[in-house]
Amino acid sequence: MEEIIIKRISEVSRSKVLDINIDSLFEEDLKFDNLDLVELCFDLEHALKITINYEALYKIKTVGDLISYIKNLIQ
Repeated sequence: MEEIIIKRISEVSRSKVLDINIDSLFEEDLKFDNLDLVELCFDLEHALKITINYEALYKIKTVGDLISYIKNLIQ
């Protein structure tokens, strides 16, 4: 699942997969704005068949935060 998430992040951010790690910050490192994060979450909802609470996005700062959040949704 982590691979899927990182691949989707790469597609939205146009960053190389190898440049993305769990400590990568969405805004500072990957240059995401709010619209990019919403687009990513919409894409992940579709790919993983989950529903993301968009209010939770304000707490997600790193790739690791997003992975943890999605793992908790799936469990």
